[in-house]
Amino acid sequence: MKDVAEMAGVSRMAASAVLMGTGNGRIRVSEETAEAIRKAAKELGYRPNIAAQQLAGKKSNVLAVVVRETRNFLTQKVIAELQSQAEGHGLRLLTAGSYPALDGLERLVQDLDAGWVDGVMYLAHENDDQWDDVQKLLGGRQNVLSVLEDVGGSDVCRVISDVRTGAFETIEHLVSSGRKKVTLLTEQRETLSILDRIQAYRDALAEHNMELTEEQIVVDTKGWLVNDPTTYPRFDEIVERLVKKVGGDVILCDTDFNAVAVCRSLRRLNISVPDDVAVVGWHDLQFSSLLDPPLTTVAHDLPGLLKAAISVIQSEKADMPSELLIPTKLRIRHTS
Repeated sequence: MKDVAEMAGVSRMAASAVLMGTGNGRIRVSEETAEAIRKAAKELGYRPNIAAQQLAGKKSNVLAVVVRETRNFLTQKVIAELQSQAEGHGLRLLTAGSYPALDGLERLVQDLDAGWVDGVMYLAHENDDQWDDVQKLLGGRQNVLSVLEDVGGSDVCRVISDVRTGAFETIEHLVSSGRKKVTLLTEQRETLSILDRIQAYRDALAEHNMELTEEQIVVDTKGWLVNDPTTYPRFDEIVERLVKKVGGDVILCDTDFNAVAVCRSLRRLNISVPDDVAVVGWHDLQFSSLLDPPLTTVAHDLPGLLKAAISVIQSEKADMPSELLIPTKLRIRHTS
């Protein structure tokens, strides 16, 4: 700091005010002088001492996100968007895995308490078997929140996708296209997100005097592997049941992966998509627009969701909101 001040021809307090924000606004520096200070700092390779800033009560400007694993397609989309949003707010992103044990999340909560990170986001996706423990760990804490899905617990701050908007748009699109009977394939129905989605489908269908009965819902495919030779014959059985036995002309899928497998089964069964049966996925993953035909699917508004999450963490308010809902949106392509 002393070297920077000497090169710029200013006092050390002025250099500190520009580079570290010290002085509580009492030290005023012209923009021309501030630019000279920043130029000197760059030439000298000066970097602020984060530990010293924290001792002075400043923030670390580090944001942590905890994920199940980085190989997941949706996780990759979230991290890429969060990186962009974080940089736009002058934050650095720290990524950690925390599955199947919660060690990574527990360490980051400790780092938050110590001031080494400013906030922790827990990406609730495909790790629902640990949500009960997450509730206990995060409940009532400041600057810690779950994103994308609701882990449960009224005292856990969450910034999540509003599944009802995408579900209602889906039904309106299908009904306006002349579809008569909706069916649903989901690998589970225990999470709040899936339960809310099913209820939203039913509410939207009720407005058109249509329904989604238990006979029209198949709960299966959890843990199925794409490279398992037995997987696709099992999908064929599900598709035959929903189309030929139940009479569905729509198959709603809980994920794009299930939607892809359903489309392949329909093709093997010589059932035309979308002429005979419409297929709709969920998540709008990277490959969904590249399929043949391109997949109609519901997309999360990741820019809006993650921007809102960062705003909650950076807020100076004493009380965090309990919940922020970010609308989902239907992406209409060629399978519907």
